[in-house]
Amino acid sequence: MNRFSKINPLLGLIAAAVTASVAAVATPQTGTAKFVKVHGTVTVDNAPVKTGEFAKPGSIVATAEKSLARLDIGKNGPDLLIDENSKVSIDDLTYDDSGSETVISTKLGAKQGSFSGRVNRISAQSTYTVSTPTTTAAIRGTIYTATQTGVVYVFDGSVDVIWTDPSTGRPANFNVSAGQMFDPSIPGVVEIPPGTKAPFGSDTVYDSDLPIPFGPLTIVSPISSTGKTK
Repeated sequence: MNRFSKINPLLGLIAAAVTASVAAVATPQTGTAKFVKVHGTVTVDNAPVKTGEFAKPGSIVATAEKSLARLDIGKNGPDLLIDENSKVSIDDLTYDDSGSETVISTKLGAKQGSFSGRVNRISAQSTYTVSTPTTTAAIRGTIYTATQTGVVYVFDGSVDVIWTDPSTGRPANFNVSAGQMFDPSIPGVVEIPPGTKAPFGSDTVYDSDLPIPFGPLTIVSPISSTGKTK
């Protein structure tokens, strides 16, 4: 047996160890959803929560009347704001920062009411989706508000909305830019009604003694084709 036959098995073991190490590093990490503000009655899977606690992926966050919740979802956001009388499912929060760019996977579901998010610009491999019974919104880095009825407000950046016709099951694609909203009752894209307040803005500062909503004031009621609440 020559010296090369003795070395080759060792090289194979080293290569296998390096491959395993790289695979371990590349494994997506589970993100966190920390409550940084809780006002009123807020629950996670029907259990009350308070500021400083966490919601895990797979859970449902619910707010009661005159209640609000603000969460820091870290690299997967960073911000999530849930309005009163709302339910939001946190379906996926993962990230992989082993490469040159962080790759995230964020999936949220609007089960009731409305919520808003502020999303950093994300890599081409990343996904951030918000689902409702009739729409799926693909977000690349923006400030948005989504409702259970399928309305999507865009205050910064742009959002691609896929709307599924309830009567035919056929999908249609819509691009919604800053200052616009997708209205499923048309279906189509219209301007955000004048006077609507954007979330996370300086004119919507939350006072813990006054339950003022962060999100638009028109998002709880169904939206008509004119952009006004019914």
